[in-house]
Amino acid sequence: MSPRPAPEVLDPSFYDHLGEVPEALLAGDLYWSVELIERYAREWAIELAHALGVPQALAGAPPGSGRSTAGSLAHHLGLAPGSEVPLAWLLAELTEAGELQEAACGISGATVRLAGELRPAHREAFREAALEHDPANAPFLDLLDLAGRVWPRVVTGQVRGEAVLLGPDQLGLWLRFFSNDNPVYAVNNRLAAVAAANRLAERTRALEVGAGAGSGSAALFEELERTGRLGRLATLRLTEPAAMLRRRAVRELERRWPGAPVEAAELDIDRPWAEQGVEPGSLDLVFGVNVLHVARDLAWTLAEARRALRPGGWLVAGECLRPRPGRPVAAEMIFLLLEGFREVRLDPELRPGPGFLTPELWVAQLENAGFERVELVPDVRLLREIHPRFATGAVCGWVGEPR
Repeated sequence: MSPRPAPEVLDPSFYDHLGEVPEALLAGDLYWSVELIERYAREWAIELAHALGVPQALAGAPPGSGRSTAGSLAHHLGLAPGSEVPLAWLLAELTEAGELQEAACGISGATVRLAGELRPAHREAFREAALEHDPANAPFLDLLDLAGRVWPRVVTGQVRGEAVLLGPDQLGLWLRFFSNDNPVYAVNNRLAAVAAANRLAERTRALEVGAGAGSGSAALFEELERTGRLGRLATLRLTEPAAMLRRRAVRELERRWPGAPVEAAELDIDRPWAEQGVEPGSLDLVFGVNVLHVARDLAWTLAEARRALRPGGWLVAGECLRPRPGRPVAAEMIFLLLEGFREVRLDPELRPGPGFLTPELWVAQLENAGFERVELVPDVRLLREIHPRFATGAVCGWVGEPR
């Protein structure tokens, strides 16, 4: 097997549904980088299934044994508690590849069966194709490779995912991944920046949650500068629990935009915001990129964000969006190894599984938290019909006047 040649153009109707998003932001062949990275993760899933003995376990399962669910299969394979969640991702990837049938990601009662003999993985061919298409895809591929190398040891309980993925030796890799030079990740930042810039009132008091090393706020400043609206920002309180990343982010913003109205603070989104200096009704904008989906209790955290906003204020959350229920996302191969990503409060209707949410679930979550108007930028529900793997956007919630 080898990757097919990249199509020269994306269906032009894709650009008819971008709404407020400039076409230039998604022009070109970024979509093919997304496709190749997703398929690379799928090849890793096939390789890992062979390494763990998944096909043998499924082939040898007696009828009615229940071994074909993620939970029972994890038990049969001797995997560690909690490993059924990343294993469900792996089974869903194999289903997308046509190697399994009747799987659903993250649903404990879903069953799978082999469609035939599990084929060998062709990982290197897809890595080469992704790098040939755009060398800037390397950080995403490198992080998938790190996750793939440690995956068997994590799910068998030999090591914790946090220890092998988030250690100091990996900091450089993470900084390259969460960078605006990494095109498949940068689109998260840039879409959120467009949505936030378009909702910025005069003298906006903004707070960024989970700023990391500052690539999201840098994208916002770039968009405000591009559109001549940088003067609308009265202050940006950049919050990040890790002090080193927080200092790095502020230092870089001040280097690029001397005199920028930035202040740094520590904020834990899982603790009451008012106890951490964020007064109710004190903000015009709460902004964050790929942060809120890791909230321990998402409904509670969204309510805290709404409480911090004044009437007329906006929450703008740039998020990797699950295109459809049960559909796996490449980045989950990495993040589902982390306990903090997996161990969240679930709700059968609003949050049926950990990790990324569908656009429909995000809309329901924000409406449930009391936001009077909820918007998707762009509307992924339309775009996914043309580009099934388009899985990023900004979820925006508006706070109305007090009743």
